[in-house]
Amino acid sequence: MPNPNTVRSKKQISAADLVEHLATKNLITDRDDINSFIQDQEQKPDIPIYLKILSGIGAFIAAICFIGFLMLIEIISFNNTETALITSIIFIAAAIGLYAFTAEDSSTGKNFFLQVSFALMGTGKFLFIFATVEWFGESLLAIALSSFFITTLTYPFYRLNVERFMSSSGVLIVILLNILWENDIVLPPDIAFNLFVLLQLMVAGFLLLHPRVPALFQPLSQALIVSLSISVLFLSSHNEFNYLDSPLFISPLISNILFAIALVLLIIWAAGGKEYVKHEAVIVGIIGSIFLAILSAPGILLSLSLMIFGYARHDRLFTLLGFLLLPVFLWLYYYNLDITLLQKSIVLVTSGGVMIAGKFYLKLRGWDRTDPPSPNASEAPGKGDTSCV
Repeated sequence: MPNPNTVRSKKQISAADLVEHLATKNLITDRDDINSFIQDQEQKPDIPIYLKILSGIGAFIAAICFIGFLMLIEIISFNNTETALITSIIFIAAAIGLYAFTAEDSSTGKNFFLQVSFALMGTGKFLFIFATVEWFGESLLAIALSSFFITTLTYPFYRLNVERFMSSSGVLIVILLNILWENDIVLPPDIAFNLFVLLQLMVAGFLLLHPRVPALFQPLSQALIVSLSISVLFLSSHNEFNYLDSPLFISPLISNILFAIALVLLIIWAAGGKEYVKHEAVIVGIIGSIFLAILSAPGILLSLSLMIFGYARHDRLFTLLGFLLLPVFLWLYYYNLDITLLQKSIVLVTSGGVMIAGKFYLKLRGWDRTDPPSPNASEAPGKGDTSCV
């Protein structure tokens, strides 16, 4: 980690100059590949997250109104699946074309046309899913397969991140509903649920932590985090919602283990890599993660992981999501404890005391500072190591 007391030079250098400098020092070999990767990762200034949410809600409402209007003037009919399928393809193609036409536009009307293309895409996907479900049978599995197919097909071409995020989230949520309520799945619900959580953790970890992942997969990684949060919410609130009166119970034990392993790996990554595993702070964090896996719930582990990742990456979205989810999962955890109110009060007081003691211990050891200690000379990374610490 750079020394904050170091005086920074006022001279600004570009990424190309930096790559050229590293190449002259023989620190990198393939400069063309690195320059190409930097260009692929370059993103234009993005709109704030709250505007993305508002635009998504607005486009969703517009799509519903648009479908209703087309039904009233009898352009589309739910009694004719062929017409609905053809209309969906036309709308999807029109949305992609309109987005491609206005993507580079800098005029004030750009946002309007983007909203129109967003609404067209939503309408087209809805009609496509409806037509395919009517053909292959009305079931959650048919909805999952059709939504997965059309989302995969349009993801590379329709580059609006809000739509990519919403479509990916919808597909993952429908898959989760299939696991919970579909009777025709091959695996038992508890095994299928834990495999689904494991797959999401692995893919999300790769997309978020690997340095060579293209920027177009960012909406998918965010959708995976949202899907994981919803999955854990179902797992944590089985006594509250009872899965629509369906007698389904999934043990949180395996999910606890999965999220604990993910939290341990995340702590090691945030600390700077495996070279820092022997540091006392990292060891304490790993031990704490193990105790949390034994005593707490998957939702608490997920919330802590989001806060750690957001803090390490300086990503306010993940940090905020972790802060918002933590009290929700804490409340669900204590609410679902099968003990008396007096025992719950004792658990709350004890937990608070442990947190206060932990705060004083962190301050005593100096771990509450932003500048962590460097690894020992014997543990220092090699010359070619590129881990950010």
